Amino acid sequence: MGHPATNDVDGTDEEIMATGYEAGKTLVRGFWVIVIGGLMVLGLVLWGGPVYGRYQTRANEANKIQVNELLIQQTEQLVQVEKQKAQIRVVEAQGIAQSQQIINATLTDRYLQHEAIQAQQQMANSPNHTTIYIPSGNNGIPLVKTVDEPAQPQEKSK
Repeated sequence: MGHPATNDVDGTDEEIMATGYEAGKTLVRGFWVIVIGGLMVLGLVLWGGPVYGRYQTRANEANKIQVNELLIQQTEQLVQVEKQKAQIRVVEAQGIAQSQQIINATLTDRYLQHEAIQAQQQMANSPNHTTIYIPSGNNGIPLVKTVDEPAQPQEKSK
């Protein structure tokens, strides 16, 4: 039998060596697990990037289609609004034409003469009137000439 301290040291050294070897194996195994895991993650990212890009492109195209459909609907609504505005203008024009027909049916020379006289009276009573009315024609409706305009002599033709 050897020295008890030597036997303990030898046994401890062997245990230390075995433990160190096992720890090294575990460390190397862990390193490879990390490397392989990292490569797998990198592969998924590299594979997923283009897939995501294709998905995003499809989503963008779908959005463009929806926006174009909305623009088409908006344009159709604008066309309908303009058609309705045109219909309103036609109805207004028909109303004006009917009122003109009624007025023309009842409009007489005496009524026009009465209206001309009324207008002359309003202008005569106005504080700022510089217009001279000269009756002319069969129905007496005046020609209008302003006082401020210079008179131009007429040349006689030979």
